Amino acid sequence: MIIINEMSTLSKDKLKQFYLECQKDKLLGIDTEFYRVNSYRPELCLIQLSNLSNSIILDPIESNLDENFLKDLLFNDKIIKVFFAASQDVEVLFNIFKKVPFPLIDLQICISLIMKNYSLSYSAACKFFLAININKNNQFIDWRKRPLKKDKILYAINDVKYLLPLYEKLNRELKRLKRNDKVNQLHKKILDPKTYTEKPKYAWRKLKFFPKNGEELEILKEICELREKVAIKKNLPIRWVIKNHEIKLLLMKKSSDKLKEKIIKKIKDKKLREKLSELIGISIQ
Repeated sequence: MIIINEMSTLSKDKLKQFYLECQKDKLLGIDTEFYRVNSYRPELCLIQLSNLSNSIILDPIESNLDENFLKDLLFNDKIIKVFFAASQDVEVLFNIFKKVPFPLIDLQICISLIMKNYSLSYSAACKFFLAININKNNQFIDWRKRPLKKDKILYAINDVKYLLPLYEKLNRELKRLKRNDKVNQLHKKILDPKTYTEKPKYAWRKLKFFPKNGEELEILKEICELREKVAIKKNLPIRWVIKNHEIKLLLMKKSSDKLKEKIIKKIKDKKLREKLSELIGISIQ
């Protein structure tokens, strides 16, 4: 079953049936499609949901979402919400409801426990664990455009259709390996509301860059926090403010003062430009 377009056209009986199936399964697969090419905040384009019997698509562009229906699913503590690479999907939902869906599980984290910190994409995981090939040709498209063609609808459905079979397979494997106890520990960041409400404070973690001493770390944290605040204020991608590799170059001692000056001068935001000049110790004219 595929449900798409206006929420007002959906049969309440069908939605109720889907909800009851989720209650019975105690599982809900979730994926979202959004547009975030030239903005900081993601624009929600689709929400895909699945249980063990059906998959549905909700289209917030054609009509407003029925938030009560979603709340009943997302915040029912007896239904496990299953994601793959959950952080951006959870962020999108947090922006709407100001709450993190709970309980939830990120299958990418589960795979890292099974395969000793090795990461797989969703399509690779479906192929490896379920022997299912998924076409990812529509991965980088503008999901705002309507009407949605059949290939896009199929792509969106496939992104959620196999989440629960994959969950069941991975869950059995985690039990066999006796690693279930580590799952909750690795979900702390995703489940913490501060991850979404205090993003500037923790923005430095995105760089995966490890300064040589505490002083450099504090500078890194401040630069990343400032960048995030500018991006939020102007609703711009953070890379448009200053790129990750440019921040790294500013902190590397082997980078010349001329290079650092060039990087700082490129920054369009005057206050950020002046603050970076002060932090790095580079005078700009």
